[in-house]
Amino acid sequence: MRRLFALLLAVCLGLTLLGCQEEAPLPSPTETPAPTPTRTPETARFSLGYDPTATLHPIAGDSQVNRELAGLVYQGLYELDNTFSPQPVLAASGAPSEDGHSWIFTLNPGALFSDGTPVTAQHAASSLNAARTSGSYAPRLAEITGVTAVDDATLVVYLSGPNGNLPALLDIPIVLERESAWPEDGGPLLVAPLGTGYYQYEAVGDRLYLQTNPYHAGAAALPYSTIPLTAVSGADERIASFDSGEVTAVTTEFSSAYALGYSSSYETCDYPTTAMLFVGFRAAEGPCQSDLVRQAFSRAIDREDMVQTLLSGHADPANLPVSPLCGDYDGESAALLDYDQSAAAELLAQAGYERNEEDGLLYRRRVPLEVTLLVNSDNESRQAVADTVAAALTELGVSVTVNSLSWSNYTAALAAGQFDLYIGEVRLTGDFDPSPLLTGSLSYGVGGDWELAQALGIWKAAQGEARVQAAKALWAQFAQDAPIAPICFKRGSLLVRWGMVSGLQPTRANPFYRMEEWITTPNR
Repeated sequence: MRRLFALLLAVCLGLTLLGCQEEAPLPSPTETPAPTPTRTPETARFSLGYDPTATLHPIAGDSQVNRELAGLVYQGLYELDNTFSPQPVLAASGAPSEDGHSWIFTLNPGALFSDGTPVTAQHAASSLNAARTSGSYAPRLAEITGVTAVDDATLVVYLSGPNGNLPALLDIPIVLERESAWPEDGGPLLVAPLGTGYYQYEAVGDRLYLQTNPYHAGAAALPYSTIPLTAVSGADERIASFDSGEVTAVTTEFSSAYALGYSSSYETCDYPTTAMLFVGFRAAEGPCQSDLVRQAFSRAIDREDMVQTLLSGHADPANLPVSPLCGDYDGESAALLDYDQSAAAELLAQAGYERNEEDGLLYRRRVPLEVTLLVNSDNESRQAVADTVAAALTELGVSVTVNSLSWSNYTAALAAGQFDLYIGEVRLTGDFDPSPLLTGSLSYGVGGDWELAQALGIWKAAQGEARVQAAKALWAQFAQDAPIAPICFKRGSLLVRWGMVSGLQPTRANPFYRMEEWITTPNR
């Protein structure tokens, strides 16, 4: 017997609704599919893992293993595809107010939870307000000041400042909470709300399964009606269960220092992420105070080679702090920072540095061009990146000292400004807002640039064609100032046992994106 348990979420009251633009017309209501009898869990080769020591709640939980399942059970107002474009799911339409300080959304009238309950704006408001205080989602929703339901179909989100791409942040699960109760049959305790996705959690005896959601119109096209879940509470159990075939699909980041060492026969399908590897500059003082020096250092980085040799191709090289797969990436501005050692040398000459023939070093007014490159010694991958960057700058005639520090000492040195350059990594939000790096809490050493800050604000607020033009202006200013030097955006990987399935289309938020389009191999 199945019991789904709930955590009571507080609904925060929103501010007074500001004037808004005319809404797009609602689509015609869709016919609700008739529920089908619950299937008895069947034997299936395709199986996934879950962490029994952590909650399955998609908002309150922080287990990566359990979060990977969320895309099969829950849906948000929007979801991001692999170009990071928000696609409407539970939202039928959305538009900002005239001043951009609020958005009004209309919900899809045909959406149902897995027990047949219609999805309302109250459910969406409750879920989003809960996400605003959760460890996983609070940072991305920091500029949301309130969420409230006007009626069953209308939701208003209030902002501290305009965000023309707010839907890119709203791929957050919308849930229906349930009262807690102990299972009568002694089965596993499920602390998970109901969702609107392809599947629902179901406990049978002491086993946990994903069963198709009878109220989801697309569930009939899924390749698996039942997916058994195997308890894997630690890294060793994850490896053992996948290598043995008990679990047939897992995710990993091969470029991560903490990537697990799977050894079974599997196929790999990469997906883009918002995790950016970059070089930061102390632009407030020292040699990197010159924008010509920063431009030169950025052009000295061979990003393509670094991705292939250091990250085994599991990344997308990028000259700008936005994925090159995203529509906001401006190739013309990015080209101004392309790898070119000759151009880098010329920029340093324009900055007043000349090469000494005796020692091969660059000098300006008899002072050598010396820099300290800071890196976290606990991360071998970043250490390798630091060594490669140092070698490229040394080739230009720069005297480079690589300072490798433990994480605590590394962060302390950043805060104290004890560096000229540093190797950093940050996971940006789905709208690729670089504000934390350029003007916010992560802007270590970045000098205040009014023009860049103004261009950033205009881009954040813009929509449609105006956003395309604002992106061009922002990244042109970025290429001139070069406040940081992006290297790449890392890729994650979905691993599936060899020969089992094709047509995989994983995304950053949902490794099982468009599972209904998978092609399974018979007898696998």
